[in-house]
Amino acid sequence: MSASVNVEDDYHHIPNDKLEWRESYYFNFVSHDKKTSGFTTIGVLPNQQKVEFILAFFCEDKQTIYFKEQKMLTDNHANSLLSDNALTYRLVEPMKKWEISFANENLDLRIQWKARFPPFSFGKGSETSWIGHFEQSGKVNGEAELPNGRKIPLCGYSQRDKSWGPRNWHIENWFALHAQFETYAIGLRRDMVSGVPHVSGGLASPRNQTVASQVEIETIYEKGNLKTPIGALTTIRFVDGTVRTLQSKLVSPKSFVKFSRGFANGSTDLFEEMAIHECATTGEKGTGLIEFLFTRPEP
Repeated sequence: MSASVNVEDDYHHIPNDKLEWRESYYFNFVSHDKKTSGFTTIGVLPNQQKVEFILAFFCEDKQTIYFKEQKMLTDNHANSLLSDNALTYRLVEPMKKWEISFANENLDLRIQWKARFPPFSFGKGSETSWIGHFEQSGKVNGEAELPNGRKIPLCGYSQRDKSWGPRNWHIENWFALHAQFETYAIGLRRDMVSGVPHVSGGLASPRNQTVASQVEIETIYEKGNLKTPIGALTTIRFVDGTVRTLQSKLVSPKSFVKFSRGFANGSTDLFEEMAIHECATTGEKGTGLIEFLFTRPEP
């Protein structure tokens, strides 16, 4: 385990007095056969007395999207906040095992998440979205049942993250990437704040971790639409001299969700996209996520 990540960080943190303070739990996955993928997050905002529940499940070019925001019902330990009776997270063993379930009229989903590698601290980042943030590569096993009774086994690689602190959704832009390969995983984020890039994250394997020092991104957009990213060419340099160049594309044409947030001076779009990665450096193929945030000021 990274020296700056503690077992206690898998539990609830005491918030400061910032209204935007948020504790976020997040998991994504892509099945080994690439037929199913998805992500889910629960965000606890104690100073606003609300909790956000999100799940997106992609299967054979079809989407199941769930979003619910509800009033916080308790001030007790975080585990009591991680369910709205449709989407539920259960911590089984800190830093090692979680269980996730979801059930409504469109989907019945049961997933067990197990750690693959130790967690990786993201440090301070750009200091706009967290006080603490770690990510961890894992494996998922489970089953999804569709409304027609069809049952789909789920087995694949996964990335989870946990963050806490005040979050500014309206910085200039950010790019995040999760890439799962057989022997290692990459998790990173690059924030652009006042024209300055801030890189956090790195490469993790069972025995080693190395920090990302530079990220160069060429965003690939939907043909004829420069507002919808559908891929990326990313070169990542690490402090130990390792370099990886990843060509990333959507798992399927509909394996993404766009979220929009308005604010006084414009709006912000967040694209969460399940992806297939091909490493030009080594020839390896992997799976994971690409995520883009763009703030668009009003003219």
